[in-house]
Amino acid sequence: MITPDTWKPDGPDTTAEPPALPGPVRLAAQLVRSFGQFSLLTNVWTGVLFTLALFVSSWQGGVFGLLGAVVATATAYAVGVDRYIIDMGTQGFCGCLTGIALYVFLGPHPSTYLLTIGGAVVCVLAFAALTALVAPWRLPVLTAPFCVVVGAVLAAAPAFTRVWPGGSTAALPIAAAPGTAYTWTDLWHGFFANISQVGLSAHWYVGAIMLVGLFVGGIRYGLAAVAGSAVAVLLSWALGAPPAAVAAGVYGYNAVLVAVAMGGLFLARTVPNALYTLVAVAVTTVLTAALNAYFAPFGGRTLSWPFVITTWLFLAAAASFPRIRRIA
Repeated sequence: MITPDTWKPDGPDTTAEPPALPGPVRLAAQLVRSFGQFSLLTNVWTGVLFTLALFVSSWQGGVFGLLGAVVATATAYAVGVDRYIIDMGTQGFCGCLTGIALYVFLGPHPSTYLLTIGGAVVCVLAFAALTALVAPWRLPVLTAPFCVVVGAVLAAAPAFTRVWPGGSTAALPIAAAPGTAYTWTDLWHGFFANISQVGLSAHWYVGAIMLVGLFVGGIRYGLAAVAGSAVAVLLSWALGAPPAAVAAGVYGYNAVLVAVAMGGLFLARTVPNALYTLVAVAVTTVLTAALNAYFAPFGGRTLSWPFVITTWLFLAAAASFPRIRRIA
């Protein structure tokens, strides 16, 4: 039986030890996998394409992500984390996300470099602690360490002028203007931006590169991402979400993550499971809007909490439904 402490992020078929690689090559593979793990995949070529996409989006954001991945990976080595786990990028991806998020929200200031380094270290500790906490329910940690660390840093940042120079507490848009009409461009931009926002980028072409990376990792992952993004766009349109926010991927990135996690990794490929996953995708789309509204008054950020909460909820509930079969 696969449990959270033995689960390999690319699914239960990832059981063999990776081949021995020369030191520099092994480190490079660990780091690019840290980028690929944004979507919970361990395929090294997925990681290469995700790394490329995020450097295309912003070379500075890519540098901060790489810094976070390096520091988190080094920390994992220092505290003696199992080398297999490090090789799969599971120790580096939250640090990588932390670096990108702090760059996006705080800017490329000297303090942001220091916060990225400190945050990446704490991500490794948080990953271990949360793994122990959710293990009894056979739940994966997902991006929860990243959400905890970045959420805490951003909540504290306005109190420190050297961390928040000229910063803004502007929240994501949560209300649509009456009579605002959608265009076809809003919809197809939103489809790809839902994927790019997994790496905190709103550029549609970044999402297109990342989608190729998902298909390289496995056809089922690419199809899951396509389905999740499409459902999020259609549901957002049907409910009347702000077109500009939909086009920027604000409402759909958590849906993409839920679709890949549940539809590609944790549930068997059956019709009931597919329907169950689509319900989860719809739930996380609405939950994203709810948490945007919750965080808005104090300038908080939703990050990927809707993905974490929805996946935990649906995986924990699966044990009560005989027709819903988990494989991890």
